[in-house]
Amino acid sequence: MSIFVVLDDIISLEYLTDPYILGAFQAVVGFVITVVIILLLHLPVKRKSETTRGYNLGYFIDKNFSRFRFPKGKIGLYTLLAGLFSSGTTIFYFILLNRKGSSVIMPFGQFVLIYLLIGEFITDKEKPAMAEIQSIAMIAFGVIIASLTGGSNGADNTGILLDILLVIGPFAIFASFYIYFQKKALTTKDNNGKVFDSINLRLWTLLIMTFAQSIAIIPSLINGGYGDFVANWEAAMLPTVFSVVITFVSIVLYSRALTMGKMSIVRALRSISVVFTFPVVLIAGLWVPELLGSGFRDPLSITLKIVGSILILIGVIALALSETKCILLAKVKQGVEIIPSELIKMKGVENFSHITGIYDLLINIKIRNIGKTLSLLEKSIAKIEWIETVTTHPIIKEFV
Repeated sequence: MSIFVVLDDIISLEYLTDPYILGAFQAVVGFVITVVIILLLHLPVKRKSETTRGYNLGYFIDKNFSRFRFPKGKIGLYTLLAGLFSSGTTIFYFILLNRKGSSVIMPFGQFVLIYLLIGEFITDKEKPAMAEIQSIAMIAFGVIIASLTGGSNGADNTGILLDILLVIGPFAIFASFYIYFQKKALTTKDNNGKVFDSINLRLWTLLIMTFAQSIAIIPSLINGGYGDFVANWEAAMLPTVFSVVITFVSIVLYSRALTMGKMSIVRALRSISVVFTFPVVLIAGLWVPELLGSGFRDPLSITLKIVGSILILIGVIALALSETKCILLAKVKQGVEIIPSELIKMKGVENFSHITGIYDLLINIKIRNIGKTLSLLEKSIAKIEWIETVTTHPIIKEFV
């Protein structure tokens, strides 16, 4: 993620300085390249045997991918909403990138994680644990500190308040809804019991983004931006291609990860990339000195960025490590009918199995922290009529 953000920063500084033109240009190029990549992902791989269906290259990226698919029904609605909110996020991303550069947009973007956590607290109807509150506080302070510059009596921070308002307002809100509907699109089953794949989801959301960016570019083209675009688009093409290819891989793998865990946890793990942004900016600054700006030209600013990054990293790691996996062993009441749907639909329950021995069921759960496990037992599982007793066994360490 750090690499494509820095590439976008270089393009914004050197070639296409208008954020709306840059956003539309990248959307169009990205859509064309995405179509080409998906066509390549259709290339077949040798079958294991004559009786089994063959795979294509895309299968190894996302096992749910088999071919081009058009999203229908609820999946189509979630895809449309994900594309619309992604369009808003992208527009504000390029505006902020144009104003402050990659060294600021990366830490700023971690406010999205805070919104996702708050959203999960509300939907789960649970109070945040102390470890989660501490993680949120460290991430928030780290973002603010990493975004500041020093050595100029505040002159370099003239627009910092506006930038913060843009981030905690439309940018973070749009990004949070984008991630939410992205996950809904990937976890909702169609009429055939199949789920949508992250590769096709990227294609259709990008198509919606392309339309939105094409509309947003109109004022810039009318006000003289067309001439600058014609003069610089060829020079911007190569770094743009690199950027959109890296973006495709990053977003597809990120979308795939959303189906495997909590939105906030996945986002937290992705947020670690903010720490790598600064060394990438420093290296790229050897070729494009404008990337460094005032934020890297005095010891105080560099120190603030290092301290802020460390706080973000600690907060992210603490949040990711708070996720708990447990095995529950349950006894079923004799003569009572088992209703699997009552158990499998509960939040945190991944799957369960019938077993022999003293206990009747083995239930695997994954939840934010051990406190939520006890809450899940008290409020949900233990109240199921056909379950007699439950014992909890937290997993301390897994071996693969």
